[in-house]
Amino acid sequence: MKRIIIRMPNFIGDSINTIPAIEMVVQSFPQARITLLGPSFLQKLFENDPRIDSFIVSDKRKKHYFKNVLVIYKNKYDLGILFTNTFVSALIFKLAFVKQIVGYQSEGRGMLLNFRCPLNRNVHYINRYAMLVNSFLNNKFTYLPPLKLYYKQERNFNFDNDKAVVGLYLGGTNKRYRRYPEDHSLALLYLLKDYNMILIGDSNDAIVQSSYAHHANMDNLLDFSGKTSVGELITTIANLDLLITIDSAAMHIASAVGTKFIALMGLSTSPTSTVVPKTNLGVILKIENNMIDEACYIQNITPEIVYQNVRLILDKQKD
Repeated sequence: MKRIIIRMPNFIGDSINTIPAIEMVVQSFPQARITLLGPSFLQKLFENDPRIDSFIVSDKRKKHYFKNVLVIYKNKYDLGILFTNTFVSALIFKLAFVKQIVGYQSEGRGMLLNFRCPLNRNVHYINRYAMLVNSFLNNKFTYLPPLKLYYKQERNFNFDNDKAVVGLYLGGTNKRYRRYPEDHSLALLYLLKDYNMILIGDSNDAIVQSSYAHHANMDNLLDFSGKTSVGELITTIANLDLLITIDSAAMHIASAVGTKFIALMGLSTSPTSTVVPKTNLGVILKIENNMIDEACYIQNITPEIVYQNVRLILDKQKD
């Protein structure tokens, strides 16, 4: 039985974008045992995925690189796929005697790879990962497999009415220019008063978003900010009628579990065309006008514009 190890990206959204590529691996090697190597969040992100057999949590600290090498070596992998493009990730596979290593030809690591592919940063992340795998497989696939994230089929919140539930990821100060402005955020909550609402986000978002919940003081508003694990966050998003988010990870989760979303796009670290989910579930709001400073883009997305899109989506869904 073939043993395959996949070095995953270091971020949730990027990891979700690898799912079609992983499915290509599964279809090509149906009897293989697949291990994912990467940050600890992977265990919660993929814990319900029947395609994945095991996880190895990577340790970024240099003094523990040998520990990663030893764990990988003991499992004697036949094939290793690198979705990261660092020299160290390739070196770890090489030192662990992974028989065949597939990766991008970058960072001077070509000599460590058995199969190398140019890294094209201009294509969508989903295509970037899929193209690497497809090249290795002699381009046997023409179309991307479906993007599907497995999760627990349960509901982890309840309201005493049957109104639509809108999730909001508005961001804390750590999100800087991607954060939805405070005055916009509060105004949006009041506009959405006729819906059930849930604030979501990580522990860094909790202080700011909890203050919104305190000021709004609404019975139909729950604050989950910083209170959910990755697995619980996925379940929450899967059970929403609509997600409004400034966060790309939440946006990609929504895309992968079939939840409609509105993405509020401000200043981004990647071109929008390379990160927007390939789905018809979402509305991308990015209003640049003639502004010079990208940091101001998010301010152009007024609460009224967001609310109009909420009404369009939920009213259409009701019909």
